[in-house]
Amino acid sequence: MKQPYKQVPVLGGGVAWLPILRIQLSRNDVLTTPFEAIIDSGAHDCLFSADIAPAVGIPDFTTGILKISGGVVKGAQMKSYAHDVRLVIGSDNFKIEAYFSGEMPQGALLGRNGFFDKYVVTFDPRGDEPGFELTRVHQKK
Repeated sequence: MKQPYKQVPVLGGGVAWLPILRIQLSRNDVLTTPFEAIIDSGAHDCLFSADIAPAVGIPDFTTGILKISGGVVKGAQMKSYAHDVRLVIGSDNFKIEAYFSGEMPQGALLGRNGFFDKYVVTFDPRGDEPGFELTRVHQKK
């Protein structure tokens, strides 16, 4: 599956090209409307804004298992709470441990656990239409 990068405005003017993918989350019989997530190879987990939790049937995201994680800024920490959901990408869907946080600066990040372990991602910033390609990996257990 090939996708073009999306242009997004940045502070101070200009634009950045980001690998953004339309996804959905599901839990039990609840399915969110499609929304955008940034593919982030630097993120350990799949992280979602707390605002998304009620849309997938989690009224209080803080009932999940607490995880405190750091980022690229020294000393910065973020509380997030794990919940089992299904990640839906086109016709693919699979169970992941999603982390919800009220401290997320953006809506959703797709990280190594839950996304990169399911897809080989090829980033290609060259050409007239820079983009990325996803190849599904089916692991034997």
